[in-house]
Amino acid sequence: MLSQIEPLSDESLQALGRLARYKPPFDTYPVPAGRAAVLVALFGSRTGKNLNVLLSTRSKTLRTFPGHVALPGGKMEAGDMNLEATARREAFEEVGLPYNTEKIRYLTTLPPYLARNLLLVTPVVVFVIDYSLKPELNADEVDTVFSFPLSGFLSDTGSDPSLTNAVPKDVVTGQKPYHTYADYEWFDSVPSRFHSFETNHKPVTGLTAGILIQVAEIAYGRKPAFGKAAPGEKSREELFQAASKDPRWKVARAQPSIDDTPPSGKL
Repeated sequence: MLSQIEPLSDESLQALGRLARYKPPFDTYPVPAGRAAVLVALFGSRTGKNLNVLLSTRSKTLRTFPGHVALPGGKMEAGDMNLEATARREAFEEVGLPYNTEKIRYLTTLPPYLARNLLLVTPVVVFVIDYSLKPELNADEVDTVFSFPLSGFLSDTGSDPSLTNAVPKDVVTGQKPYHTYADYEWFDSVPSRFHSFETNHKPVTGLTAGILIQVAEIAYGRKPAFGKAAPGEKSREELFQAASKDPRWKVARAQPSIDDTPPSGKL
């Protein structure tokens, strides 16, 4: 029942405040070709202690990345006013989140990420105020939706008591690693690090994991308990510059969907 939902904790309120105050660097990349956006939809847990993030499992019938855990999102279309509009449209089409900006409040936008297929993916962070909203899944695109504590993307053990109901029992007891990573060579044979987090559903990996690590860093004002980047890893700008010289860059402007797997396969 909605009456059983507790007010947000001070920590959660402070986290939302940090996100709302975050100002990303100016985006100089052209739109809409080769651009995509994902919606990072946050909401309070029933206890009010945690901020949870809405995640989906892609339909097993999809041609690309079936069964992967993802954030709602997709390619920018000519009719989209901006990348926030892209993220909201895709979230409505995939999981039924309404466009209503009063019920789902904008917090911030993060700098774009480079997907494996060289699309530039911009995360748009929002907070769901209306707890009466219910997901309406597009079965052609989404199998399930679930939530996970945002703070979990700063942990390397899953041992935080607030996570014990969100991760498998074997993870909590240490029989299976909660957080793992792998370093893959990408451009100029320079490694990039890709992370994976266990959940009660499927692992959160690749681009999705990387985005949520950064959102959690901003929200909670602290670094993760693990090394986020590979030794010598390129900065985001350096990676974009290297990618733009690749013959696949122009091809990527026509890609139909976001590839969030690591360069040499999924974790």
